Parts: sequence; structure tokens; C-alpha cells
Amino acid sequence: MKINVDQNHDRLDKFIYQYLENIPLSLIQKLIRKYKIKINNKKSKSNSKIFIGDIIYIYYEFDILPYSKSKIKLSEDTKNIFKNRIIYQNQNFLIINKLKGYAVQRGSKIKNSLKDFYESLLDTKLYIVHRLDKDTSGLMIFAKHRSAASKMSKLFKENLIKKYYIAVTQKKFSKRSGYLIDKNIDEKTLKLFYRQINFNNFKNCFLVRLITGKKHQIRLQFYINNNPIIGDKKFTNNTSDTLLLSSVSIKFYYDKIFYNFKLNLAEIFL
Repeated sequence: MKINVDQNHDRLDKFIYQYLENIPLSLIQKLIRKYKIKINNKKSKSNSKIFIGDIIYIYYEFDILPYSKSKIKLSEDTKNIFKNRIIYQNQNFLIINKLKGYAVQRGSKIKNSLKDFYESLLDTKLYIVHRLDKDTSGLMIFAKHRSAASKMSKLFKENLIKKYYIAVTQKKFSKRSGYLIDKNIDEKTLKLFYRQINFNNFKNCFLVRLITGKKHQIRLQFYINNNPIIGDKKFTNNTSDTLLLSSVSIKFYYDKIFYNFKLNLAEIFL
């Protein structure tokens, strides 16, 4: 297999993982170590950078089945629930208001994901370009074809998709607004901007703009800064049923068209 690279990427393994999508990252990294995956037919590493014009050679036959209609059977009530969460769609991407409690992608303990439900509902293959935690609700994007997925991923990488969240905590920060800058366990920089707002009689409610986009970032940074989000079971012993964190706004340009999606705030945390 040969893959022509049409944009720069920081890591070979992550690019292949996204391109092939259903192949485990561990297998991809193993094949790179065994030089079954090479950049320009030269020995490469998992963290090798790739650039526009590079050709990736894969000397392995993956057991990849072409997309076929999902076998998930949805009742009419379930179809209506997911259909009513569709905010917008065109030939390139789908915008949904994600339900809390659904994992975006399959995993070892996740048999059916949000992606599976929407593929079944729309009878089309979808591509993951970013993620929301299982317990986080709100606006989310799926790409509808590989080219759109590549473009969307580039927009996210270059911080050209602006995402805003609302989070509710038990107390206030020392300042009503400001930046939080921290490091995660991998020593990657985490940065966000927050501003306290009045919303639905919550005493400690914050509008959050992500500047970097790392896994569990908002939950982690609020916890690090001694103000965890209500309902956060990952970083605290909070027993609340509902994580009060929701993606409420997404703004970006795609093919020179500006898109601006906002949730009705009466519908957040659902």
C-alpha cells in the first residue's frame, strides 16, 4: 500500500492511525518498529515527521473490510433521539449536539460508539476528527469523507477551529477571568482562557476557550488549579450523576465559508 501525503504531520504513527482509522495504534507502532511502514521507502520511527509530497509505503496486508451498512438496529424512538441532535450537515461534515454518556469511538469496553449510531442512522461512513469525553455533552464534528477529515484535522492542528465550553464548579477562581497554563503528565503545555459568567442560577459558571487541545484538558486544568468541575469522576471523587461541562460553540472556515454553530443554552448538559 502507498499513501501520498497531502499535508504536514507531526507523527507517522498518529497519521497512519487516523488514515486507516480501524487499525489499532499498537499494531501500527509494531509495524513501524519492524520497518513494515516506511516514509519514502526509508526506515522511520513512530515519531517521525511527514511532509507534503512524502510517500508512505506499507508492507502489510491489513484485514480491512470496506464500509457496509451498520448492523446496529435502532428503534424509531432511538432514531428520533439521535436525529434531533443533528445541528447541521452537508456533503463534507456533520455537526451534532452530543448526548452525554456516549463514547465517541469504540474501545475495549465500548461495543457501540456514537460514531456507530450515526453511521447507522445516516447510512454513511463517518470520520473522527476530534473527541469529547464520554460524559461531556455538546457540539461535535464528524467528517463525511477522508478528504474532509484531512482538512478538518489540519484546522484543529493549526488551532483554526475555535471551541468554547461552559463549565460549572463548586467555587470561584481568584480572578473572574484569565488564562490557565499547565503541563500534563507528558509535559505537554495546556492552555485555556476562562471567564466567569451568569447562567441558569449557577454560582460558579465559566465560559472556556481552548487554546491547546489535549485529552481531558479542561477537566484536568480545572482540577490542577484546585477548582474541579462538578460531576468530574475522573479526577475527583465527585458523586454527581452529571458532568457539568458542555461544548457550546464551534467556529471555523471551511473552503472559504465561515461556519458558526452555537447551542441553545437551555439545552446544555443534556
